[in-house]
Amino acid sequence: MRNPLARAKTATTLRLHAGLAAVAYLPLLLTHPGQVSADTKTYLYLDPAKLMSRSWSMWDPSIGMGTVSHQSIGYLWPQGPFYWLMNTIGLPDWMAQRLWWGSIIFVAGAGVAYLLKTLGWRGPGVTAAVFTYALTPYLLTLVSRLSAILLPFSALPWLVAFAVQSVRHKGWRYPALFALTVATCGSINATALLLVGLAPLLWLVHAVWGAREVPFRTAARTAVKIGVLTLPTSLWWISGLSVQSTNGIDILRYTETAKVVATVSISNEVLRGLGYWFFYGTDRLGPWIEPGVAYTQWLPLIGLTYLMPLLGVAGAVVARWRHRAYFVLLLAVGVALAVGAYPWDEGPPFARAVEAFQGSDAGLAMRSLPRAVPLVVLSLAVLLGAGVASVVRRWPNLTRPAGWGIVALAILALPALWLGDFVPDNLERPEEIPQYWHDAARHLDAESHDTRVLTVPGTDFASYRWGNTVDPVLPGLIDRPSVQR
Repeated sequence: MRNPLARAKTATTLRLHAGLAAVAYLPLLLTHPGQVSADTKTYLYLDPAKLMSRSWSMWDPSIGMGTVSHQSIGYLWPQGPFYWLMNTIGLPDWMAQRLWWGSIIFVAGAGVAYLLKTLGWRGPGVTAAVFTYALTPYLLTLVSRLSAILLPFSALPWLVAFAVQSVRHKGWRYPALFALTVATCGSINATALLLVGLAPLLWLVHAVWGAREVPFRTAARTAVKIGVLTLPTSLWWISGLSVQSTNGIDILRYTETAKVVATVSISNEVLRGLGYWFFYGTDRLGPWIEPGVAYTQWLPLIGLTYLMPLLGVAGAVVARWRHRAYFVLLLAVGVALAVGAYPWDEGPPFARAVEAFQGSDAGLAMRSLPRAVPLVVLSLAVLLGAGVASVVRRWPNLTRPAGWGIVALAILALPALWLGDFVPDNLERPEEIPQYWHDAARHLDAESHDTRVLTVPGTDFASYRWGNTVDPVLPGLIDRPSVQR
C-alpha cells in the first residue's frame, strides 16, 4: 500500500486540479448560454467535418476566384477534431466552445503544476503559480476571436517540463512528448510557437551553465533528440506554411504593420500580461475587445494587474532557489522580445535592431512579438509562487492565507471570467443560424457545380442582422465553389 505521505500528496494534487477545473469550466458554461462567439473560424461550428475535409488541400476555390489558403491545414489537429467530436456526440456548439476555452485555461494551469512537480515543488507556492498563470489577462487578447493562437500559451509549461525531463532522463520518452506537444500547439500560428519555444531552449542553457546539472554534451544530445522527433511530426503543417508563403496571397502586406504592433508594446503593459495592439483597438462601433476596456479605464483593476507582477518581482528577490536564475532570465528575455521595437524610430539599440529586422520578409512574419508575453507571465507566476513558498516556510501559519489569497487575486484580476464577458456582444450570434440560410444552401448545392456562386456583398468580417460571424457563412454551408470578396 502507498504510504500516508504519498496519499496526502495525491489528495493535494487532486484538490488542486479539481479547483482549477471548477474555475476554468464552470464560469464559462454559465456565460451567454446559446450564444456562439465568432472565434477562429465560423466553419468550425457550422460543419467541422466539412472544414476538415477541405483543410487537407492548400487550394481554396472560394477566395479570390481560387487561391492558396492561409494555414487552414492547421485545423486538421487539434481544433478541427475537437469540434467534430463535440458535434458527433450532439453537444451544442456554444457549450463545445466553452469547453474548448476552458480546456485552454485548464491545460495551462495543469502544465504549471506538472512543471513545478518536476522541479520538486509542493505546497501553496504551486497553487499560487498555477492560478496566476492560468488566469492571466493575456487570455482576453485572443480567446473570443482567435483562441487557436493561445495553444502555445497552454503548451509552454509542458514544453519546459518535458525539456527538463529530457535532460534528466535517458531514452526517447520525454523528447517524444515534447514533439507531440509541438505538433499539437503549433499548427495554426508559427510565430507564437517560435516565441514560446525559446523557453525550453533557455532551460538547456541553464542546465549546463546555470544549475550545472549536466555537461554540455548531454544538453546537446537532448537538443538533437528533441529536434529529430519534433521536425518530422510537425512537417504536415510546416509544409502547408511553406506552400502558402511561396504561392499564396502576400497576406503580410495587407494586415497590421510592425509599427502598429510596436505602438503599444510597452514594458509595463507587457508585465501585466497585455501589450498586444489589437487589445486596445476601437472604431465607430466600439472597442474591438470589449472586456479590455476595464484594464485601461477602471483604476482598481489597473492597480490589481500591476500588483500581481510586482509580487512576482518581490518573489524573485526573497526566494532562495537554485532555478530562480532561469525564471529571471526567462522574464528578461520575454520582456525584451515582447517590447520589441518600441518606441518605433526612437528606441535604444536593441529596439532599432528589431525594427531593422522587421523590415525583411522574415522579420515582418515575426512582427507580432507581444506573443512572447506567455514567457513573461510564466516567469512571474513561478517567481510569485517561489515568494509564497519562502513566506510560508518562515511563517507556517500563513500557509493557507498566502496560497489562497493569491488565487483570489488572480480570479479578481480576470473579471471577464466571472462576470460573463468572455463572449463579447460585438462577436456573438445565436447558435442556430436562420433556416433560410440552410434553405438557400440546399438550393444552390442542387444546381450544377460547374459554376460558382457569387455572393453579394460577400464581404469578409461579416455581420448579419441576427449576429456577428466575422466569416461569411455561405462557404461553410455549401459544397459548390463560391466567389467571396
